[in-house]
This record gives sequence, structure tokens and C-alpha cells, in this order.
Amino acid sequence: MQWISPPPALSDPLTYELMGGESVFSQNSWYYYGQAGFFTPLNWGRMNHQASESPDVGTAGTSSPTLHLFVQVTDLVYLTTPAPTPHAFSSYEGVNPAVGIRIPIPGGFVEGDAGVALADAFQPMSPVTVDTGLFLQGEFYRTAGPGAFDLFANYTGYIAFTYIQARYLLPVYHGRHFSLFAGPEDIGEFSYNYWAGQGGGVIGLLLPDIKSYLTFDAGILRSSAGEGAGGYEGFSWYVSF
Repeated sequence: MQWISPPPALSDPLTYELMGGESVFSQNSWYYYGQAGFFTPLNWGRMNHQASESPDVGTAGTSSPTLHLFVQVTDLVYLTTPAPTPHAFSSYEGVNPAVGIRIPIPGGFVEGDAGVALADAFQPMSPVTVDTGLFLQGEFYRTAGPGAFDLFANYTGYIAFTYIQARYLLPVYHGRHFSLFAGPEDIGEFSYNYWAGQGGGVIGLLLPDIKSYLTFDAGILRSSAGEGAGGYEGFSWYVSF
């Protein structure tokens, strides 16, 4: 899951966004997601805190507080025990409508979002149910030293699932038509019957001509759904217009 996005044009009254991606784990779990939404200025006055242009790792920088409305669709599948057995996987196909505010700070932004999480739940030896709960999400992004630090977290209430991701991205190449970034990441995932800890690296490709940002990440995984250590890989693609 990556949530670093290309910068909207600050003169535009609306900036729309589309995003999709996946995370696949060797220890019997995977996650797919998509998002559509838009940013609109709140006209609370210009704060003169834009995301830094150097390095620009795709953050949606704004010069004033901005309203963010979006809808996520998700497909989360995971094994609840280390030993696979027939019908042992839990699956949640959900949708999360949410609204939040992005506030600029020197060199970046902070954002908080809240909404409703709904999902069709497919669980072992149980009828299909519709689960609902609270959806919360937040992000802190700021340039730091030669790179930029990005901290992202969300909470899905119907399974008490918390996802926390920290990344530090460094500029590797900056050109006229694309820029390349890379750095380490650390991820934690927790729910009432599943946990995972991940550590690895991420590569980001910024294509400013089409306001697009593509990321790839991979690393080592340890989770409650597998014995010993495993691995994970993921990607995301974000476009704004």
C-alpha cells in the first residue's frame, strides 16, 4: 500500500485522483486495493507551507488546508493459522468511503481521514455476512535531510485491523521527464486474529508530465500465518488530474 501521490496543480479548484495496488505475502495472505477521490481547497487562507520541491517524491502538496474525499475498495485475504487446511482462509471484500483534511506544514503536510468501512465477510465454516465498522486514516509527510519521511496508518473497524507504514525516500535520479527515488521501509499489521511485521525497501518512479507516481516494494516478512520468515512484494500506481 503506498499513499505518496503526485502534486495537484495548486491553481486548480479540484484535483482528482485514481490509485490501485497490491501486497502479496509468501505466508498465505494478500491484499488488493483501489481508490478514487478528489482534493478541493477549503479557502481558509494561504499558509505558505508547500511540500518541498527538492526532493519531490510525489506528495500532494498544497498551500492551504484542503478537503479530501475518496472511496477505497479492498480485497483482503489471509490465513488465520500457520498450517493451511481446507476453508481456512478469511476474506473481506470491502468499500471505505471517507473524508479528511490535508494541512500543509513546512516541507510537507499532515492529513487525517474518517469514514465507514463495509465488507462482505467470507470466513471458515461460517455464512457470508456484511460487516461494518469505523474507518480511520492518517499521514505525515515531511522532507528530512537529503530525502523525505512518510508515515502512513489506517484502521479498519470490522476486523480491528491496523496498518502502519514508515518510509524514508532518497532521490536517486532527477530528470526532465522522470525522477527515481529509493529507500527503506518498515510495516506492521495487526488485527484480533492476525499480525505481520515487514521490513524492506521501496523504489518510486515519478512521472510529472502525467502526474503519476509508481512504487514497488519488497522485503522480509514474519506473520502469524506462517512458520519462520517469509517475504512480501507490492506495488501501487497513483495518478492525479
